[in-house]
Amino acid sequence: MELDELKSTWTVLDEQLKKNEMLNKRIIKEMLCKKSSKSLSLLINSDFFNIIILLSAIPICIWQYNIPFFKNTFFPKILFILCIVICPLAAIWTCFKIVKYLSKIDFTNSIKNNMQYINTYAIFNRKEKVISYFILIPIIYLLGVMSYYELNVNLSLWIFLIVAFIVGLIISYWFTTKIYDSNIESIKKSLEELEELKD
Repeated sequence: MELDELKSTWTVLDEQLKKNEMLNKRIIKEMLCKKSSKSLSLLINSDFFNIIILLSAIPICIWQYNIPFFKNTFFPKILFILCIVICPLAAIWTCFKIVKYLSKIDFTNSIKNNMQYINTYAIFNRKEKVISYFILIPIIYLLGVMSYYELNVNLSLWIFLIVAFIVGLIISYWFTTKIYDSNIESIKKSLEELEELKD
């Protein structure tokens, strides 16, 4: 009799443990999905913010290009043309990444697909950083220096250019590290943990 009661108690305890384990897994999954959704929203919002900045720069550059002060200049005109070309292309590219990858991430669907989307987005993000830091920024800064030289500006404007360049690099580095890199890694880690919970 005691043995039957012990078996019955053990069975009840075993079922309760299984229920608790399932509940814990569900709670962990919900927490991971919530955390990942927050990181994903930050990435999408940051990309939209970039699009707004890029599109806002276009009319400013067009206006600068057409003002009489720069009428007979060479390097300032080249700088404005470059910005007028780059800004819409960068905005279109950012829209493409949102539609093609970020908007397709759904934490209730396939983890494998989500991982593929975020990995592809991360690869593009790394390539963009290389192009920006080693090609675009040096070219734009060089054109800025040549424009200042052509316009024969005073010392205070040279100091402003140097300070603006340094501050711009610091903000850009902080933005890419704290917003993009950290949130991409957060999503990847959460997806890996979700995959482990499936096993």
